[in-house]
Amino acid sequence: MPLEPRLVKDLPSVARRLLVLGLRYLISASKEHQAARTLLVRLCMRPDMERLGVKGYCIDWASRFLDGPESGGGSGSIYSLIGVLSFLAGFLNSCVNGSATSFLVHVLEYTQDLVTSNNSYAKLAYGSATVRKLVIKIYRASAIHLLSGCSLPAESKDDELTLLGNIIDHLMTCLSDKDNPVRFSASKALSIIAQKLDPDMAEQLLDGLAERLQEDVNLSVTDSILAPLRLDYSTADPLRWQGLILTLSHLLFRHSAPKWKLTTILDLLVNALDFEQRSSTGASIGSGVRDAACFGMWSVARRYTTKELSQVAVSDLRSRTHPGTHTSVFRLLASELVLTATLDPEGNVRRAASAALQELVGRHPHKVAHGIDLVQIVDYQAVGLRSRGMTTVAVRAANLDVLYLSVVCDGLLSWRAINSPDATIRRRTAGVIGELFRRHGPAPLAPLQQLIESPKVRSLEEWHGLYLAFAAVFPQSPSVFADSRLLHFHGPTASRIHLLRKDGPLSDKDISIAGKKGHLAAEALCMVVSALAEASTKPVSTTSTPPPPSTSAQSQLHKPFSEYSLPTPSHKTATSTVYNTDLKTLQYHLAVIEASFEQAAMLGSEAYRDASVCVFNQLDDQGQKSLLEDWSNRVIGASTRHNPEAGAARLGAIGAIIQDGFEKSHTKAHESKRPGTLVSRTSVSCTVPPTPRSSRALHETGLMYDALMSQLGEESHWLARIAALKWLYAPIYLIRLRDGFDVQPLDQALLDCLEDRTTFNSRGVGSEVRTQAIETVEAIYETAKWDSTQRVEVFGRVYGLAVEKLDKVRDTAWRCIRKYPDAVVPKTHHCVSIMDIVPERMAAMSTSNTLYFDFMLAFCNNHLLRGHLIQGLITSASSGSEGLLSAARLAICRFISTGSAADVEAYYDSLISIIRAAMPNGRLVRPGLDVLAFMLDVDYVPCFPHSTQWKSLLGTMALLHRGSDLRTFETIIQVYTGLARYEDLRTDSLAALQRLLAHRRFPTVRLAAAAALFIIQPHDGLRTIDLSTPLSVTARNQVQKAYGYNAQTS
Repeated sequence: MPLEPRLVKDLPSVARRLLVLGLRYLISASKEHQAARTLLVRLCMRPDMERLGVKGYCIDWASRFLDGPESGGGSGSIYSLIGVLSFLAGFLNSCVNGSATSFLVHVLEYTQDLVTSNNSYAKLAYGSATVRKLVIKIYRASAIHLLSGCSLPAESKDDELTLLGNIIDHLMTCLSDKDNPVRFSASKALSIIAQKLDPDMAEQLLDGLAERLQEDVNLSVTDSILAPLRLDYSTADPLRWQGLILTLSHLLFRHSAPKWKLTTILDLLVNALDFEQRSSTGASIGSGVRDAACFGMWSVARRYTTKELSQVAVSDLRSRTHPGTHTSVFRLLASELVLTATLDPEGNVRRAASAALQELVGRHPHKVAHGIDLVQIVDYQAVGLRSRGMTTVAVRAANLDVLYLSVVCDGLLSWRAINSPDATIRRRTAGVIGELFRRHGPAPLAPLQQLIESPKVRSLEEWHGLYLAFAAVFPQSPSVFADSRLLHFHGPTASRIHLLRKDGPLSDKDISIAGKKGHLAAEALCMVVSALAEASTKPVSTTSTPPPPSTSAQSQLHKPFSEYSLPTPSHKTATSTVYNTDLKTLQYHLAVIEASFEQAAMLGSEAYRDASVCVFNQLDDQGQKSLLEDWSNRVIGASTRHNPEAGAARLGAIGAIIQDGFEKSHTKAHESKRPGTLVSRTSVSCTVPPTPRSSRALHETGLMYDALMSQLGEESHWLARIAALKWLYAPIYLIRLRDGFDVQPLDQALLDCLEDRTTFNSRGVGSEVRTQAIETVEAIYETAKWDSTQRVEVFGRVYGLAVEKLDKVRDTAWRCIRKYPDAVVPKTHHCVSIMDIVPERMAAMSTSNTLYFDFMLAFCNNHLLRGHLIQGLITSASSGSEGLLSAARLAICRFISTGSAADVEAYYDSLISIIRAAMPNGRLVRPGLDVLAFMLDVDYVPCFPHSTQWKSLLGTMALLHRGSDLRTFETIIQVYTGLARYEDLRTDSLAALQRLLAHRRFPTVRLAAAAALFIIQPHDGLRTIDLSTPLSVTARNQVQKAYGYNAQTS
């Protein structure tokens, strides 16, 4: 870069070279510009260089550069401008004792022109967040110089106050910038400037920040008793709020906020902790504001003394969140930080609140109730996981003091928990509310009843949370909610839902759960039904004679909704409890359960099964019989084929009812469990109860058996098969086994499910069926009376699944094998059991490493398991993930290299038999050939000329020459190439490859066959054949001449 002649003449050679080097790399688009900036700043600040005019030259050059390429001052590159701005910011920061006086106005004018200019270059440049951040640094340094007594030159158009006001206005505008680095820089710059201002101007700055925070918010009435008035943030700008709150936090951190303004600042920080907005997609966009508020809380606890904070009166806070519950500002800050640290949705905000709470307790001892215990509970690490913070930390903190209990309960009923967009959080909230209700009674949760009774229009998600919370607390104190509006709710869907309807018949329009989120309504309603049934008792007739069975309303429970006819009973009922379910109410509850069956998303929920069990237990014998018959017939009938999800849900409900009967029979001598709590799938596998809970309910299993078998066939839907195995198979199997019925059809159905390979929408859903079948085997094995042959059939398949390619299936099968190690391989076989072979530390080893496959391949020595193991192993060794494929293939190579000749020959005989049996289109053809091609390629296949298996394999492989895909053809050619190395198989292999030369479908097949032939038996005749098209007569003659074989069309 050329320099002025005067500089060239006067500058020393070293300084001249450094100046040229710095100016060259300052405008580069690489990291060198940072070093060039430092070099130029240090060079300009030297007194001798200043006397020679280097400082003035560099400032003039940078100012001309800011004018842009239109004025001949810049290259038009954003990176060049960034380098120049960084130099100016560094220069102003390095100037001391008024050394920037002659250049300050000059730099500010050019920078202001860059910000306000309308030319294309300025707009493009100022669109960069880095440029805007550097402009803020220049303004910050300029403001510090102005406040330090820097006198402006006489020719300056503006005085110091005007320039300072313009800088502060620009920084206040940047607080709402769209980029985080710009907002952070602006907030930090304002806090530094405020530290230099006199108290009056600092107070004005603080008032300006407060006014901007209050521009777009208004006080609104809420449902909360503790905080009836809260700010409405729906129209506030979250970016500006974050910048403003961050500025207040920096003011506190630098102790530059006036002490008499602490009340205003704390009021704003407490309000900011409750800031929340959601985008159009439901995502939270207020976490940055709350994080900045936590920084402010931490700063005020760290920078201000106990005496200073004690002078802040809680009564002076205008927007108190919990009026009347705090006696000092320390208790207020502690309660708000506990609420944020335990219930805030964002992990970084929870950790920041925990750190601020620790600072508050540590810096101001004996001011926070149970301070040490509180800090130990609301630990920085403990609140990192949201579920733990909500279910464990919040409950433990609430147990310390009534203050923390009140704020936690209030937070649970706010947007943080019960109104969260995440359904999982709402479910956890309901559990926490139930736990607090059990420990502390209904008083702290009085706002819950107020929310329920409020006429406010709510979204489906809000009603879902309220329903779940109601279901969690109602059984513990029914009298509190006896007249609740929720029991007569005009529901969250388009149709009206009455859980306790006292007049009029029931129709299809009264209960309709539909829509994309209908499963939420179904889950919530089922939970409330379970709670109502749990809190109720059976009606006790006041008449001496019960009504005739023909007029009993419960005899019609199996009818569709539209066919219900409810004659008014002639008898009255009376109970000793506050809440009672009459016959009509039970019908409504069953109708709710029926409607929930239609929601496919409910299949993974326990709610409808719990509700089914609870309502079933409230019915009389005739009603229970009718209900089971109705559901069984619906599963068998056409409705299941048209709606498989509903059929699967009904199977789950029937299985839950039967398992509940087993549970109560098993636990007669133990403490009774909560109604609706289901026994696990494996807990029924110990013993068959001598008599069921209800002889009528469990002896009428004919229809349920038919329903089960109808859903285990190949024509049934995969969801129904999983539900049948998961919920109904084990109890029906044990009942029929106890009663002496034939269980062979059930055994065969289980074997079929262990080999299920169903695909649905290009997804291998059969793996889920296989996984559930393995768990069913694990559940019934101890009770099933299988002989040795049946055990081999069942566990042989389990052993095969333990080495297949899908991780979930392998893990489940391995768990079953570990649980029953002697099912097929008793201790007399090889003198040890599985657990004796495997060390204890390997009991939970990974099922994807070589050690695991080495261990499983050891059972290939057992002829009962060999075939099943190889069938599963070839899927892992051919098409599994990279790590799984390598581990399986390495284990096979180890087995071949270390095994006896008889074991190796038996292994290959089994492998070839599996491939031949799967010909021509079986699923194991390609995996088997893949493994065989690999073993031939690595030369781990010994030749057994006396065996006919290998020659018969060549014969059956000819079936694949027509109708196979390209991937299969490539594998076939690899197998032929490997087999051609053995003298007894060479001729047949070469003949097969020559036939593939005439293949018509894929040119790639012809090219691969020619390459294989040339490797095995090179011949120049192949070089002249055009393989891009099917072979002509001339080409066939050339092949015949070269190899002595006539290539026929394949």
